[in-house]
Amino acid sequence: MPRVKPIYSNTFTKRRRTWITVIVVLCLAVLVGGVLWLHLRNPRPNAQQYPQLGVRISQTDGSQDFDALKKQQVSFVYLKATEGASYFDDNFDANYSQATGSNLRVGVYHYFSFSSTPRKQAASFYKHVGGSIGDLPLAIEVTNYTTVPKQAELTRNLQQLVTLLQTHYGVQVILMGTPAMLAKVKSVAPTAGRMVISSKARAAKSAMFWEYAADAKIPGGGSTEYHCIVAKKLP
Repeated sequence: MPRVKPIYSNTFTKRRRTWITVIVVLCLAVLVGGVLWLHLRNPRPNAQQYPQLGVRISQTDGSQDFDALKKQQVSFVYLKATEGASYFDDNFDANYSQATGSNLRVGVYHYFSFSSTPRKQAASFYKHVGGSIGDLPLAIEVTNYTTVPKQAELTRNLQQLVTLLQTHYGVQVILMGTPAMLAKVKSVAPTAGRMVISSKARAAKSAMFWEYAADAKIPGGGSTEYHCIVAKKLP
């Protein structure tokens, strides 16, 4: 007669298999969780596809160590300069001096106002920024911070500001915004570059710059969070 295993033996075997399965599942969960945590902490897009890493900085980010950013493989920065017809970023002059002194590529941007005329906004930019425009295209950020004007008014005023800045400085001016906002102003300077603000890669497929996160840490950097930007190449 074949030998019959005791009931407790079968029970022990089943329990052991169950525990092994549980341990394997837990290990996989920890591994996947760790990968996700690292991605959320440093969600930098593929460095081979987007080799140029940059950050966008304003006075709300406080003082910066641009030499440290350079060592962390940051190759360019965009600095906020003006907003509307009167606001000037308190840290712009210091940021600009230190960033250029660190041999970073530098861009400067203006925050577009719906309530100020394009001429007044341009005049404020000339007054406060002067010739400190860096070596990357000037940028205009357009956001729906309040009720957005009608399409015709929005595009007319934005195009006028783009033309004023291009004529005054003789450089390219790009537009910065979410995919939805950039779609609203697609007729403005249609051949100029765009800086797309989106967490989704497909939204930035044809953009000159892609701001992929507004609160991400730089890979290999410290705990500071930045508006992080990547580019396939710098103009």
